[in-house]
Amino acid sequence: MSDCLQYDEIKLLAEVASGNEAAFRKLFDIYKERFYAVAFKMTQSDEVAEDIVQDVFMNIWKNRERFLTVEHPSSYFFTAVYRKVYHHYRRLAFERKFLQSASRVKESESTTDEMVITSEYSEWISRAVAELPPRQRLVLKLSKEEGMKREDIARQLEISPHTVKNLLSNALKSIHTFLTKSSLIFIIINMVRGEW
Repeated sequence: MSDCLQYDEIKLLAEVASGNEAAFRKLFDIYKERFYAVAFKMTQSDEVAEDIVQDVFMNIWKNRERFLTVEHPSSYFFTAVYRKVYHHYRRLAFERKFLQSASRVKESESTTDEMVITSEYSEWISRAVAELPPRQRLVLKLSKEEGMKREDIARQLEISPHTVKNLLSNALKSIHTFLTKSSLIFIIINMVRGEW
């Protein structure tokens, strides 16, 4: 990037930091396709790439005051995209492990110790889900138990797919936090077939 272009972007960021919506729109136009290209290349999903781009720009706007100290805008922004992709895969890994562990425990022809763990595990999962707000609990049930896609859930509940995504994401985060606080993750790691 030339010094001139970088200087122009720094000036643009200063305008965004001051709350200038026209400047933010210009920034959006400059970066949206580049962000999308990177996110799509890394996820191979149009829907996920679009969500990542939207989340990055939402965070840019919410945290715009920070940009007064950013010296290399392009590097800063693409690091934000990479972090979003990383968190996407981390969340997927958690969901996969969560479901696999539940399935493994249910299907295991277990010793007495494993049966005790199965009972405790199911109880803590039930408690975690029970503590979710009703809307999150419903979306989680439709997605994970009934296997419905985001768009189908959105149609059934008459909400946007993005709202479904947020509800599901928040539900899984809450469950993860609940289980961590309950030390259940530690139990699973150490006692259920040595896997998590």
